[in-house]
Amino acid sequence: MATKIRAQVNLSEEVIRQIDETAGSRKRSEFLERAAVAQLRREALDRWIKLGEKFKGLTLEDIYYPSRKELEKRGG
Repeated sequence: MATKIRAQVNLSEEVIRQIDETAGSRKRSEFLERAAVAQLRREALDRWIKLGEKFKGLTLEDIYYPSRKELEKRGG
């Protein structure tokens, strides 16, 4: 299990009320951690999608791969 670090966040009363209704006031931290992890995953997926768009249409024929002889000649 990961070490927990105390962090202070400022949220509106309305958001706190909704979190308490959904998860309970004793489970705020757990709820916020799950929400943060879910958002981090969504943002990572968005980055992967944008990266994929950058290489859209690229095939292996578009990428230069040195031959074994070339690699050996370079000492690699």
